[in-house]
Amino acid sequence: MLMANLQDDISDIELKQRWRLYWINTIFEFANINWQEISWVQSQTSSFDECMSAYFDILALDDAYEKAVKYANVSQEEADHAKKFHKLAVFYMEPDEDVQEILKDEEWLKVVDAAKKFWEYLKENVTSQREIDLMNNLEKKFPFSCD
Repeated sequence: MLMANLQDDISDIELKQRWRLYWINTIFEFANINWQEISWVQSQTSSFDECMSAYFDILALDDAYEKAVKYANVSQEEADHAKKFHKLAVFYMEPDEDVQEILKDEEWLKVVDAAKKFWEYLKENVTSQREIDLMNNLEKKFPFSCD
């Protein structure tokens, strides 16, 4: 019986860790225009719609982090730091279905900039080694472009 309860706890912890790793990936996708160009245009392994869906639908962040904080997937401090990026992303209206137009859109570039600032906050504040390793690996594989 004790082992069954321990298994349940491990599963909950692992689910939270996986949620956070996926969340970090989505923040990186929003923050890195270089990655967007590579994955949305060149290789077409992802798309603008998939980026938005991953963040708002799969992670269920359409409530501005209310559930994520309630279930301890993020801290209140993290949610507070995500506010500007989140608000810009939720209200962003793409000018055209053409991804090249989105990548040049001044309003989209504001979303990217806010996401990059949030990314920098996360880099300075995450303490999980898995999260630190993921962030470093993402940046190594897809460096941010020099603005």
